[in-house]
Amino acid sequence: MSKVSKIVAALCVLLLLVAGIWSLAPRPPATPELQIAESLQEAADAAQARKVSRLMDLISDDFKSGVMTKSLLHLQLARAHSSGRGVKYDVKVMPPKILPSADGDPNQRVVFTSASVLGDGDETLWGGNQLTLVMRKETRRHNLLFTEPHWRVISIANLPPLPGEGD
Repeated sequence: MSKVSKIVAALCVLLLLVAGIWSLAPRPPATPELQIAESLQEAADAAQARKVSRLMDLISDDFKSGVMTKSLLHLQLARAHSSGRGVKYDVKVMPPKILPSADGDPNQRVVFTSASVLGDGDETLWGGNQLTLVMRKETRRHNLLFTEPHWRVISIANLPPLPGEGD
């Protein structure tokens, strides 16, 4: 290998190393409003892809909405998923309106949005009404090494019945 080839190879390795470190480095956090909107969109994408576990990443371990807990919600969503096999649907989440927490907690927000699941012919299969969420800033792993802020739902004031609930 010639001296020029060795220098070029070393530069390529160095550039790849710098690019790899840069891609793994934590980014400065975006505004809470942007992070919340991203969390809601991730959940909508997960629901659209029928990935219940990814959808549950939006829900805090401390979730409580009436008698509904995170584990019960997960069970209901898994049932709805299995009973809806073969049904084509589209998930829509409206842009949220985000307000500070009523108790002044900087790590919580009240979020007003609506979510719906539409079937063929735009028939509403679930939701459509306004949802009032309380979201809290928590952390999650990023690239296995870093943590990043992630907003999760801790309660829903007006959660409509889920498909199959009460069956």
